[in-house]
Amino acid sequence: MLRARFLLLSLCCLGCGQAKISEVAPPASSSATASTKNDDVKLTIVSYDGVIEHIAANRGKVVVMDAWSTSCPPCMKEFHNLVDLHRQYKPEQLACISLSFDYEGLGKPEEVQDRVLDFLQSQRATLDNLLSNEESDVLYRKFKLAAVPAVFVYDREGKLRQRFDNEQTKTKAEAFTYEQVQQLVTELLAEGDGPSATAKEAK
Repeated sequence: MLRARFLLLSLCCLGCGQAKISEVAPPASSSATASTKNDDVKLTIVSYDGVIEHIAANRGKVVVMDAWSTSCPPCMKEFHNLVDLHRQYKPEQLACISLSFDYEGLGKPEEVQDRVLDFLQSQRATLDNLLSNEESDVLYRKFKLAAVPAVFVYDREGKLRQRFDNEQTKTKAEAFTYEQVQQLVTELLAEGDGPSATAKEAK
């Protein structure tokens, strides 16, 4: 009887949308974390206004901001695409920002900082990485967003041209892809008299 109850409880937990990655799988060992440490990967804790300031500070460039969380497996699976995009273009053409929604209002945002930074280190994300100091529910409301992942693309004037999200999708096949993000970036880089969209030479 006790075994049956345990199995039932385990099945219920698997369907919990609020489960954290750290609860599903054990964190990497300290030695593994040290081996992937990259001092060029930084994480800054900011408010919502600070996020907006980061976007505005890149006026003159196309800006791609990826909203994600370590509690979102699809976010983590696709995150490498943002890193690839960052490496593909010159810094005066494109600014890539990652915005973590990991802080949920329990304790302090610094308490989730290491978890977020460990993942960013593993991705070698040497871009502009931000962690909100406002709880995720508040951040969702301010961005009028239902869930992550979501990718915001801004033109050189700082205007939001498109937000890619999966709020209206009903099947996995309908989910947005980074190929769509890439296409929009290419179009925006080709607009106006700004720098050409010449990609960096492959290393």
